[in-house]
Amino acid sequence: MSFLALIAVAAAMAWALSRLVRRPLDLRGAMRWGMGLGFMFTGSDHFANAATRYVPMIPDTLAAHALGWVYLTGAAELAGGIGLLTPASLYRRLGWPNLQRQAGIWLAVMLVAVVAANINVALKGQSVEGLAFGAWYYWLRPLFQPVFVAWALFSVGVWPRRAGAAAR
Repeated sequence: MSFLALIAVAAAMAWALSRLVRRPLDLRGAMRWGMGLGFMFTGSDHFANAATRYVPMIPDTLAAHALGWVYLTGAAELAGGIGLLTPASLYRRLGWPNLQRQAGIWLAVMLVAVVAANINVALKGQSVEGLAFGAWYYWLRPLFQPVFVAWALFSVGVWPRRAGAAAR
């Protein structure tokens, strides 16, 4: 839920700033910026607070390599954030395909994969350093994963499909 607040505020700020510089973002663009900035923040946080915040969240079956998993997911979040925030015009100038779509899809996949860590925290009755909420928060967190997955897919135009997209 704190991530939802983070990406919603970032999206609103991106939308407002785009209006000020007279290059207005549509809803998908603002949401893409919100998610990209959110993942840049949380990806960086994986490296800054790996041992204290993220390693304890890893399920016991993956605990032998917990720090590696934390760094891998942090790197994936940073790469996804960069992919979302890189303008399509830059991709074109470099002769690359627009990677925004792939970034959104792979972030959605990662969000599905890390729900195990959120469930693990709730089942163990743990708390997470820096997220000083009651136990209820950790039980609600996994329920928000579908919202984040939908946000990622919507922001890059994967879901829902626009009318006529199937014909193309």
